[in-house]
Amino acid sequence: MPWIGPEHAAIDRAFGPDDLRPLLDACGIGATVLVQAACSDEDTDSMFEHARGNGWIGAVTAWVALDSPRLASARLDELAAEAKLRGVRHLIHGEPDAHWILRPRVLESLALLEQRALVLELPCVFPRHLGDVPELARRFPQLAIVIDHLGKPPIGTPAMAHWEALIRAAAAAPNVAAKVSGLNTALTDPDWDSGDLRASVEIALDCFGPDRLMLGSDWPVALLNGGYERVWSETVRAVESAAGRDAGPILGATAARLYRLETPERESDAWQP
Repeated sequence: MPWIGPEHAAIDRAFGPDDLRPLLDACGIGATVLVQAACSDEDTDSMFEHARGNGWIGAVTAWVALDSPRLASARLDELAAEAKLRGVRHLIHGEPDAHWILRPRVLESLALLEQRALVLELPCVFPRHLGDVPELARRFPQLAIVIDHLGKPPIGTPAMAHWEALIRAAAAAPNVAAKVSGLNTALTDPDWDSGDLRASVEIALDCFGPDRLMLGSDWPVALLNGGYERVWSETVRAVESAAGRDAGPILGATAARLYRLETPERESDAWQP
């Protein structure tokens, strides 16, 4: 991927289904959603190739050129043939324009996503991007918006108060949901555990409720500060500690609903229970 630098040595290689499937089995995970990692048609084509060959890949969040409504429309028409297309994401944190997602031409393309009942995923790495979510939700009330990685809360810093205000404002819109994911790479301590995640999870749960929260692995990026199994188990502990008997939707049902996941026929590569 073009964004990988020397600090990403742990993930500076290709990752494929054979790397992921044993991890899903070990954690008892029945389905996964592939999410774009590069702003290119080639990345999207690769994800769909894997999705067609592996039943446990339940959905794909693709990339289209949102800054060109003409190209976005043509590409969405083409991708409509892909049964597992569920959403679109762009790496907005890589754009020099702080509010790229609110550009008029981008908004035209987002209207296309709303018309097609596709999810818009937002990697809100910076506070300014999280701050744009209420306006997007207002403009497109029928568009399902998913905030990746809880908007990267600055865990353990005084900036948590600002993040909390922004995430609460975003969650006020009923068409906005969020992923409890990527929190381990928001931490610098390699000895982190579920206790380090709990404050962020509790705030998110209070904002969104269990029916608009879901777990994500952020794999393979998660390898920068913890393996798949560790990230999964510690995040589950944080969620179960915060949500108690309401943890169920966060651990599966919310994602299954938003991404319209269906269990395939049982066969050699079918999802495991």
